Amino acid sequence: MDAKFAFLQPWQGAIRACKSLHDRLRVEDSREFRASQLPVHASIRCWPALPKGYELLAGRCWIPVPFPADAALRGDRERLRRIREALELFNLLAVVSRPAFLHLLAEFVVVADTFDDLFTPDFLFVHPVWECYLVGTLSSEDVVAKDGDTTWGELLGCPEDPVQYSAEFRAAMEKLEGMRRELMGVLCAFVGRQAVAEWGHPSNVIEWTAEHVAIPTKGTQRSRTLLSTTDTFLREIDAILKTEVPPVVQLCTVSDAAAMVKMWEQLHVNTTPLAVETMQPRFAAPGGMYLTAALSRMNLSTLRLNLDEVVDPMASGEASASAGYFLSTLVCGRSLSEGSTEELCVPSLQRLGLINNLGVTFARDSAAGPAGICSALVESSSIHTLTLNLGTLGDRIWWLNQVRWGWLAYALWSSASKTSIEVAKLTNIHLSTATVASVATSLTNCYPPLTLEQNPAESSGYGFIDIQEGTKIRPCGVEDSDSSSIVVSRYCRCRARYDPAESGDQAEVVVPGYGVCTLQLEDGVNTYVPGQNVNGSCSLQTLTMEFFEVENPTLIPSLLSLIGTNLRSLRMGLFWTGRRRSILLDEVAAACPHLEELYLTGFDVAVSNGKELQSWGLKKLVIQSSDEVVGLSQCLSDLDCRMSRELEELEIIIPRSNQIGATYVDALISHSGDYIAVMQEKLPLASKTAMISVVDSAANGVKPVHRLNETIMGLTFAFAATPKDRTVRIMHSH
Repeated sequence: MDAKFAFLQPWQGAIRACKSLHDRLRVEDSREFRASQLPVHASIRCWPALPKGYELLAGRCWIPVPFPADAALRGDRERLRRIREALELFNLLAVVSRPAFLHLLAEFVVVADTFDDLFTPDFLFVHPVWECYLVGTLSSEDVVAKDGDTTWGELLGCPEDPVQYSAEFRAAMEKLEGMRRELMGVLCAFVGRQAVAEWGHPSNVIEWTAEHVAIPTKGTQRSRTLLSTTDTFLREIDAILKTEVPPVVQLCTVSDAAAMVKMWEQLHVNTTPLAVETMQPRFAAPGGMYLTAALSRMNLSTLRLNLDEVVDPMASGEASASAGYFLSTLVCGRSLSEGSTEELCVPSLQRLGLINNLGVTFARDSAAGPAGICSALVESSSIHTLTLNLGTLGDRIWWLNQVRWGWLAYALWSSASKTSIEVAKLTNIHLSTATVASVATSLTNCYPPLTLEQNPAESSGYGFIDIQEGTKIRPCGVEDSDSSSIVVSRYCRCRARYDPAESGDQAEVVVPGYGVCTLQLEDGVNTYVPGQNVNGSCSLQTLTMEFFEVENPTLIPSLLSLIGTNLRSLRMGLFWTGRRRSILLDEVAAACPHLEELYLTGFDVAVSNGKELQSWGLKKLVIQSSDEVVGLSQCLSDLDCRMSRELEELEIIIPRSNQIGATYVDALISHSGDYIAVMQEKLPLASKTAMISVVDSAANGVKPVHRLNETIMGLTFAFAATPKDRTVRIMHSH
């Protein structure tokens, strides 16, 4: 190692001590062990921007940095300070000198992209990943357990900024920063100052995992400082450690979760949006309701739920209660019951943060999974976008697919739906005759599908029950030996099925977050009211469907006829090789009369110029990976067809092995540049406002229209008289 880096050796000992502690840990592969012994893991990546292409010359390596939760060890502030100083110094050294970094720290690396290559000239830089984690949980006396606004530095036990207390650290940083500036000056001169736009993006990210025994959660944060550039990369680690810890992380680090939740009641919500993912929830495990309280305090740009173990059929009442509490709070915005079990008591919750995008994956055979989430989606609050992986290809229960689709139809398109979702993406779709029939039945009855074990009698009726506060409900599927029930904490009107001949005074109700439950009808308390009249409205306007199997080509228009009435934008794609399906645009027009944008992938497209197209106001049509496009040119030439007058954009991407003739392609391209009955530019809002203010200010009896002089009228007609021209693009895929 070059002697000029010898000044860093005092900090090498801090990383050596971390590696020694890491090697002594006996790790068990169980949730219970991780939740109690390794509750929080945080990968810190702070790398500077490099010229485009130079990222390939940076090798990644992972270095473990454990932090003790034991009160006595956390009291050794000098040791913890030294670790924080080492992270900052060696992170900067990785940019300045790869050989010096490896000489000092190679023995502590546990994983690398290609370890041997780190020592060769093939790599110019090192990108270290600092694998920080907490060993054990913090006592109730620790500052993290008492303070609602906790930073990562405070959680790990090293909150102090070393610049403020250590002259030795400041001197070391100044040396390294001088070397870094010199290196970057040479690099900038080599690639040329004019190539600033060709520099890549820096990284200042902390990827964390909160190992909760019931609902493990992970997410990503970035520091609030400006991203580093070629001129500033000095205190990125410091900025990360000054970032506030998410509530779910803070909850998992403390030994007294109940006290933490109680303390949060007095605090404001952190408004920083985060993307969070829950991993394989076990709702039967303790503490899930406390983690729900933590998530309810977070502003989530994205929440991804992996519901592969949500609530299996014949689940315990405790698991059903925890799952319902979780889903009703986060998806609906407010819980329907108190989170009470034999061990825990969490009050009824209202979600304080926002959730913009919700992602859901079904990965195992669980009919209760879609029941819980879809019943919650019926009354979803603030959620704008839904991404749902139906996960049906590997299902062993053949009827599970139709149950999921029936529930989804009830949640998004039935007249009972009050969902806030406007954009939905459905993936991994297996479309069958039974699937479409299940959708039709759910929409007709305005009630979710029944399993094969349930055969409703002809006397069954559908209606509503106004469930009063204090009513006991019991989720369907709970074992008969389980006597537990859920007490509703607020009034709610629920869709119901009731057959007096079959069930006496017992009725089924669809409870948001809990799926189908049963309750006892009591005179004057909960009364069944038959009827189909509901006040729901479909908010969904943008839909993407990715098919992996379609049994019959007629099924797609049949499905669209059930769910497509209100759609404005539709994307459909076939994503398996060797099989193709044709689609008739006339049928899409009939099913989706208000559609403005249509994107098709993997379909052969045909147009028959039926009456459905005459009034179809499609504005944009994109066709990809299609072997045949038939009848579209004639449609654009037919002036009686609304598409010929209003289609603004047509894009067709043709495979190299296509069957579309050159003559037909030329005919389509000939429509590019056609003037259509659409204004090129709408009258600006400022102009509209000015015009309204003029006519509204008239004080005499002259009609407002007479106030529009030739200048105002000229501007109005100038905008209205300038039509837009159509764009047609025909391209070949690679």
